[in-house]
Amino acid sequence: MSKPKYVDACRAFRWQDHLEALEWSPGGGVNLGRTILDRHARSGRPAIHWHGKTGERRTCTFEDLSRLSSRFANWLRGEGVGQGDRVAGFLPRIPETIAVMVGTWKVGGVYVPIFTGFGPDAIGFRVGHSRAKVLCTHREYRERVPTPLPGGATIVTVADGGLAAGDVSFRSAVEGQPEACELVPCRRDDPAVLLYTSGSTGPPKGVKIATNFVAAIHPYMRYGVDLRPDDVFWPTGDPGWGYGLVCYMVALAMGVTVTSHEAPPAAEYCLERLRGDGVTNLATTPTLLRSIMALGPEGLRRHPVRIRCASSCGEPLNPEVVTFFRQHWGVTVMDHYGSSESGLPIGNFNALDMAVKPGSMGLPLPGSTMAVVDDDGREVGADVVGHIGMRPDPEGYYSLGYWRDEELTRELYRGGWMTIGDLARRDADGYFWFEGRADDVIKSAGYRIGPFEVESAILHHPAVAEAAVVGKPDPLRGQIVKAFVVLKPAVAPSSGIETEIVEAVKARLGRHQYPREIEFVDQLPKTETGKIQRFLLRTR
Repeated sequence: MSKPKYVDACRAFRWQDHLEALEWSPGGGVNLGRTILDRHARSGRPAIHWHGKTGERRTCTFEDLSRLSSRFANWLRGEGVGQGDRVAGFLPRIPETIAVMVGTWKVGGVYVPIFTGFGPDAIGFRVGHSRAKVLCTHREYRERVPTPLPGGATIVTVADGGLAAGDVSFRSAVEGQPEACELVPCRRDDPAVLLYTSGSTGPPKGVKIATNFVAAIHPYMRYGVDLRPDDVFWPTGDPGWGYGLVCYMVALAMGVTVTSHEAPPAAEYCLERLRGDGVTNLATTPTLLRSIMALGPEGLRRHPVRIRCASSCGEPLNPEVVTFFRQHWGVTVMDHYGSSESGLPIGNFNALDMAVKPGSMGLPLPGSTMAVVDDDGREVGADVVGHIGMRPDPEGYYSLGYWRDEELTRELYRGGWMTIGDLARRDADGYFWFEGRADDVIKSAGYRIGPFEVESAILHHPAVAEAAVVGKPDPLRGQIVKAFVVLKPAVAPSSGIETEIVEAVKARLGRHQYPREIEFVDQLPKTETGKIQRFLLRTR
């Protein structure tokens, strides 16, 4: 079947088509519980094929998850959780995670995803800043949850064994609850998700993602991922992050079955499961693709796959990776660009006839208005580096600004263009090429890591006087976290102190944020007003 040309798809694009696919009317109220699960409940189709870390397997139909999410919604309502209230999830890739998300949306609540790699400080900040009434977690991760939580949030634990004192068992919470619930109608511009993204000069920022995110991402799943009803779809991302969350939720909203694996996907395991599950459509990260590539052609020959489409998001995709998989899978891995604030507005599209320039971010998603602009919001010419700018659409908007920070929300905009600090140039054919960050946020293995959080954790070590953190280029992860540390007087650098700093960051923030390199220095470069000049450290 021939693909439509990119230019034709842009000309023919209508937001109304995507709203109708979700059974939404432009001015009517919506509920994501109905959109994602309930309207597919009578189909009999599986919603998720789940693989546990210890070999357990479970298939949940749309009806199974619809009922479980309604039971959880009824429990929330009984606890006084209603429209606009926040429910946090510190949960792995398990079916209960979907039920918690959708149950929250059924009562009109706002879901706060928290990545399972985080430590107590990161968890406590997100729960406290969001003022969440409930935190749902899993027994395996419970010891990292600080107790009591800020604001006295109730802790619900998915556990088959004993519970920590004061916790509520997820099983007992939903047991005996009705399998149907009253859905709270929401406006499309009501917040549905509060996603924390790392900042360079302060604590993480809460991005308010609109209920409309399902409509905003629908064209991406249609054109970028080329998701079809008969696909075996595996989004490897964690639902504690934006890309994993939207891939799971919008695929389900489209009635497509999702393959889900609780274990973080490593290269060999990924190849085994691609073959064993018969995956036809893969949405993943450059880091995982590079790790598969590192196994070489022989590794791929051991696990032949039948991939139809492969998509990559999280950081720029190296041209070498595109060439490798073209040769050995016969598939062009399509690079996509997205952010917590903008959704997924630029990419190379599996469903469209377009030239792919390896290393390029691609072209604007049909329905998205994108440009490269200067500091004042004026569009710049071809091959001039500037800010990636997005003109939010009245029907396809994704985010609503920052939680409890109107000033920072205003600073997002330059001359009517939303900019988040990502820099790019646009060539004469209209393709975007990523050039880096205007600020100091580190993108490592697809994770956005704020220097401020890591530096704060390092400063808890009693021997540390000052610290600065930057991203260092790395062939596998894109960037790694490197720390420059000034020790207190009379303290000598040692491998022991270095190990203690690494372990302290792992314990406080999480294993994905620790410095993989530490350099002890006598002083840090600073401005006259005392601000650390990280850009000078990056040039070392």
